[in-house]
Amino acid sequence: MSITCRPGSGRPQQTSRVDNRHIVRNARIQPTASSATIQAQWCRTRGNWTAAEWNQIVFSDESRFNLGSDDNRVRVWRPRGERLNPAFSLQRHIAPTAAVMAWDVIAYNTRPPLVLIRGTMTAQRYAHDILQPHVLPLMQRLPGAIFQQDNARPHMARVSQDCLRIFTTLPCPARSSDWSPIEHIYDHLGRRTGHPTSLNELEAKLPQIWNEMSQDIIQNL
Repeated sequence: MSITCRPGSGRPQQTSRVDNRHIVRNARIQPTASSATIQAQWCRTRGNWTAAEWNQIVFSDESRFNLGSDDNRVRVWRPRGERLNPAFSLQRHIAPTAAVMAWDVIAYNTRPPLVLIRGTMTAQRYAHDILQPHVLPLMQRLPGAIFQQDNARPHMARVSQDCLRIFTTLPCPARSSDWSPIEHIYDHLGRRTGHPTSLNELEAKLPQIWNEMSQDIIQNL
């Protein structure tokens, strides 16, 4: 059975199938190239920052911790053209697994308690459960601090931006969720949780590991 476009009452199509394929191909390529350019410019702009300037940044992010093997924390560096090579692939379970979301911030000299979240992070929840009780008091205690968050939808929503309007924020380029040093801290947590058998056990272990972690680990990132 074949599917074709039948003539309708609307404006006739002005592009051929070849044109359509070319448009789709460019649409897939260009956003990546554009994002890479923006990321490179972001790095060049801040490449000469001193250690003291970087120490003013308060880095924030969420991370998902699954029961069993963690499929969100494995990254593979592979040669070009080797995507399908079994040596550079990892079997992944696609069925939904029980998990807990952790959120926190790290600064050079301090970090607040780990915040655990079940369910979906919405803009309202981010503003009311994260920014207002945790971020705003911390930023008020750190004169001159600059708050960093990625461009996730809950972070960029108006209700979230309104909470942060009196503070300086660090713009984050798109598609750069893995550049923040807090990712290394979450990796540290994930490697030390062991193999909990329930969400309650996982939720008990994560704050314990977080609290026992030396601040030197953050300062040496």
